[in-house]
Amino acid sequence: MILKMMTNHAGDYGKNLRQRRWAFLAILAIGLVGLGCYLWLVPGSGLSDHAQGFYLGGACGITGAGLGLLMRNEWMLRHPEKWRKARIQETDERSQRIVAQAAQLAGVGVFFLQALAAFVLVAVDRRLVTVLLCSMAAYVLLFLGGRLGLSRKL
Repeated sequence: MILKMMTNHAGDYGKNLRQRRWAFLAILAIGLVGLGCYLWLVPGSGLSDHAQGFYLGGACGITGAGLGLLMRNEWMLRHPEKWRKARIQETDERSQRIVAQAAQLAGVGVFFLQALAAFVLVAVDRRLVTVLLCSMAAYVLLFLGGRLGLSRKL
């Protein structure tokens, strides 16, 4: 849904779908790179079975999602008669507002969950806390950058 919001041009739904094609190809490429890492880098790395399974599961999931989204998008491009219903669903102001609020709540929730996890992880491993704090700092910087960019654009 977030990709739909980012590739929403008011007049041309076909242009929206063509832009999404590139986003879905990028997702597919990330998954394929993950599979490549699993095949060529992981076997001799000495990683635990858990880490190897994470590589394989994550790469397969991302590859499958990218492939599924790309196939649906290509199907939509070949059936313009289906565009009307999809465009109406995407441009509905109520559903757009719901998605924006859900994304906002999710971001704030993750931020606070990371803060809680940092307090717990201090006793476990300082490196994990550093990763969490860097992730939280990246969130704040992205928020401030997004706000600055949008204030200039709008």
